[in-house]
Amino acid sequence: MTKESKFNCKEFIKRYDKFKKNNLPTLFWDEERQTLEYVYFYNGKSIINSEKAQNELEVHTSLTEALGEIAFTGFYYSFTDKHFRGWRKNGKYITEAVIGHSHAHSFEEVVRALYRSPESFSIAKDEEQFYSKQELEYLRRVQKYLLFIGMKDLETPSAPMNRYRNKIHSKYENAKIYSFNDFALSKMLSEERNFRAIPWYENHQNRIYKKKEYQALITDKEDNFKMFVEFTHEEIKTY
Repeated sequence: MTKESKFNCKEFIKRYDKFKKNNLPTLFWDEERQTLEYVYFYNGKSIINSEKAQNELEVHTSLTEALGEIAFTGFYYSFTDKHFRGWRKNGKYITEAVIGHSHAHSFEEVVRALYRSPESFSIAKDEEQFYSKQELEYLRRVQKYLLFIGMKDLETPSAPMNRYRNKIHSKYENAKIYSFNDFALSKMLSEERNFRAIPWYENHQNRIYKKKEYQALITDKEDNFKMFVEFTHEEIKTY
């Protein structure tokens, strides 16, 4: 690395100088780095040493996190996953994968934990109080799909590139996913029913689909994958 190419922190943070009078999170699109940030300057007292923290720069990628710091509030999500702990022994850094209780302070962190360990991830019944109904449904669907396409827990902190080249997902990546109740599923599996009814909308027209143009995975109401189907046509009928 040449002297000229070394990272200069003082030069770098000059991009935030225009926000020095802003004490609330301010939207900043950094054209050079193509990043969206929320920036403000803190001029209060340090909790640690009670000294004034004049012009202390705060940069966040999450508005939720930035406002949470100002309002002294935040989120707590608890779950079980496979994660990594590390320690130094005889000059070497050792990591170990363990399955155990974890927590996060953003829903994004929870999703990362699920993606890292779809086999081990779980939320205990008494922990569901920390999640909304939508969040629980999202996590259930994503986990069931990752398991359906054969995703395994990471066993090392660094993921091999072939983890993200999934052949099963390639087969289904253009398929929609629809959920049906047990009664409807039983009719489909017994071939007594071969359609999906949707509400009519204006300008809807009858349509014939080409082969592989309209495919779908069918799940039950718990997001367990049951069928892979192909739709051949749509037609308007009085109901």
